[in-house]
Amino acid sequence: MTDEPLLLTPGPLTISAATKRAMIHDYGSRDKRIIELTRSIRQRLVQLAGASATHECVPLQGSGTYAIEAMIGTLVPRDGQVLVLVNGAYGRRISTILRYMGRVFTTVEVAEDTPIAPRLVDSSLAENPDVSHVAAVYCETTTGLLNPVEAIAEVVGHHGRKLLIDAMSAFGALPIDAASVPFEALVASANKCLEGPPGFAYAIVERVALEAAVGNAPSFS
Repeated sequence: MTDEPLLLTPGPLTISAATKRAMIHDYGSRDKRIIELTRSIRQRLVQLAGASATHECVPLQGSGTYAIEAMIGTLVPRDGQVLVLVNGAYGRRISTILRYMGRVFTTVEVAEDTPIAPRLVDSSLAENPDVSHVAAVYCETTTGLLNPVEAIAEVVGHHGRKLLIDAMSAFGALPIDAASVPFEALVASANKCLEGPPGFAYAIVERVALEAAVGNAPSFS
């Protein structure tokens, strides 16, 4: 038994003793060991997404929201337009981020106990030809509701648009494979399903999208 509290929140959550032991060592950011460790983590995360042939993993020193903001700001052109799929607080947060950035967006919004229906995405994309990207939440953290990302990805691909996925409460626990769910980028954080410490997030991004995104980001850092 231990006196440490057992965290049952969506994240941060309880960290294993083995992970805590690994964290007591100090590493220099340019040490060979930490460079190799970072490379290994990036490779394993991309493999977990079934995307080794097409994507890269970009580590980010911040929260999940930080990573979502970085993904949107970097990958959506300043003249782009985003369709946000909303059925909870984190879909609404994506809209808030876009509003802060001054980017054009529209929404498909349903009740918090209702998954996003692919037919609604289909009709909205047909009505909005200027939409370049669709932003979807895989698992709405507030309710645990799952959205049908594979079916949504099929619709988005049919219309020739790009899919951005908030996979915070899903990645590492629920299946997602770039072959069956084509996405331009997916973001998650260490302190959810991977049971790591908070403060570290990552984006898994198509290489061609990263190369094309030069100059998009509104932030220097």
